[in-house]
Amino acid sequence: MASPASRKLPKKLIWISLISTFLSMQYGYNIWIVYSPTVLLQDFYNISTYEELMDPDSQTFMMSITIALFPLGAIFGALVFGYCADRKGTLLITNILSIVSAMLMGLSNKVQPFEFTMFARVYTGMCTGLVSCIIPLYLSEISQTSTRGSFVMMHHLLLTIGVVVARVLALRELLGTAEGWPILMSLGGIMPLFQLGMLPLLPESPRYLLIQKKKEEDAVEVLKNLRETEDVEEEIEEFHQEANFEKAEKKINTLKLLLRSPNLRWHVLTIVVLMLGQQVTGVNAAYYYTTRIYEAAKVGRDKVRFVTIATDTFVSFSTTLGVYLVDSVGRRTLLLVGFGICSVTCILLSITMTLQVCNSACCRLRNSVTLKWGPSIFYKYNSARFLQQDIYPFMTYINTVLDDVFLIGHAFGPYPVPPLIVAELFLQSSRSSGFVIAGVLQWFFHFITGVTFLRTENRLKGYIFLIFCPLCIGVFYYIFNFVPETKNMTFLDIRKLMAIQTAKRSKVKVHVDK
Repeated sequence: MASPASRKLPKKLIWISLISTFLSMQYGYNIWIVYSPTVLLQDFYNISTYEELMDPDSQTFMMSITIALFPLGAIFGALVFGYCADRKGTLLITNILSIVSAMLMGLSNKVQPFEFTMFARVYTGMCTGLVSCIIPLYLSEISQTSTRGSFVMMHHLLLTIGVVVARVLALRELLGTAEGWPILMSLGGIMPLFQLGMLPLLPESPRYLLIQKKKEEDAVEVLKNLRETEDVEEEIEEFHQEANFEKAEKKINTLKLLLRSPNLRWHVLTIVVLMLGQQVTGVNAAYYYTTRIYEAAKVGRDKVRFVTIATDTFVSFSTTLGVYLVDSVGRRTLLLVGFGICSVTCILLSITMTLQVCNSACCRLRNSVTLKWGPSIFYKYNSARFLQQDIYPFMTYINTVLDDVFLIGHAFGPYPVPPLIVAELFLQSSRSSGFVIAGVLQWFFHFITGVTFLRTENRLKGYIFLIFCPLCIGVFYYIFNFVPETKNMTFLDIRKLMAIQTAKRSKVKVHVDK
C-alpha cells in the first residue's frame, strides 16, 4: 500500500529526477550520432583506406563493423556496472567518462587514423552501457511506489528527446556541414557536464543507504528530503521488511543470479524475453526504411530530413503518453498494446512492402521494353518511376503510415517498459545484477542486429519484416501468459507474487510429469 506521502508528487523529487536523466538525453544524442549514415560517411571521409574499398560488399562489411563497435563497448560498460555499488558514485564516474567520450567523438573527424575512430566509438558505447543501467536503477530507488513507473520511464523519454535534438542540430542549416560535424559530435558533452555540476544536489539512494549500507539515519534524512515530509515511517518500514526478506538471499552477484538461484530463473528468463523484444522485433528495419518510404511517397529528398524529425517528435509524444499511463493502466498493458501494434504492423508491412517490391519488378520489366523502343531519352531514364506511379500510387502512402505506426507502438511500451520491469523484478541486493544481465542482453541483441541487418536487408528487402513478425507475436504470447502486472506494488510484494506464480508453474509441471 502506498504511503500517505505518495499521494502528492514532491517537486524536489521531480527536479532531482530530471537532473539525473540528463545523461539519458546524451544517450539518445549519441545513439543517433553513432548510427546516422551521414555521420558514418563523415567518419569514412577521413579514412584513406576506405576509398580503396570500391567493392560494395566490402563497404557494407566495414560499415557493419563500425556500427557494431558501439554496442560492443556498451556490453563492456554494462559488465563494468556490476562492480559499481554506490549509486551516486557511479553517476559521478559515468559523468566524467561521458565528458571524455564527447571529446573523443569531436576529435574523431580530425584525427586521421581509422583506429582512433574505432576507439572513440567503443569508448562512447561503454559510457552508454553504464548510462543504460545506472539511470533507471537510480530512478527506481528514489521514486515512490505509486509513481515509480513514470519516473523510470523518464529515462527513455529524455533519450527520445536527445535523438530529436541531434537530428535538428545535424541539419545542414545548423551544424550538418564539414566544419560543423566536430562540434555536433562533441556537443553531447554538455549534458554530463551540466549533471556533474548539479551532482552535489543529487542524494544517494535511500534504499541503498538503509538496506545495503545499514545507515538508517542517513536514509531517513534523504527520504524526508525527497518526499518533502516528516512522515516517512511507513516507507522506512517497507525498507526494513525488504532487508529482512533478503537476509536469506544475502548478496547475489551476476554469476550466482544466472546459474545458482532457482528462485530467480523466471525473473532472468523474463529479462531475456523482454530484451529480445526490445531490440529484435523490427525497430531497426522500420527506422531504416523511413527515409526510403518518404522519398517514394514523393516527399522531396530535401524535405525528408524535416519529415523524419517530425516522426521522431511523434515517437517522443508516444513515449510521453506511456509515461502518463504506466502507473494507471499498468506496465503489462503497455507492453501488450505495444507488441500487439508491432505484430500487426509487421504483417501488414510484409504485405505492402512485398507489393512494392513486385511493383518495382514489373516496372523493371516494362522499363526494359521502353529502353529498346522508347522515342525519348528523358522517358527512357524516367519511365520506371512513371510506370511505378501508374500501378500502385497509393502503396507508398500506406507504407508511410504503417512504418510510423510501428515506431510509435514500439516507443509506447516495448522500448521504455523493460528497464522498469527489470528494476521491479529484483530486490535491493540483486537489482544491480539484474541490470547487468539486462544491459548485456540489450546490447548483445543490438550488436547482432547491427552486424547482420545490412546484409540481411540487401537480400530480403521488404520481406525482412517476415523475420520480425513471429518474434513480436512470441514476445506478446510470453507477456500475456507469464508477466504479472506490478503497478502500485512494492518491490517485496512483486517478489512474493513472482514466487507464487513460480510455485504454481512448478506444481503444474509436476502434475504433467506424473
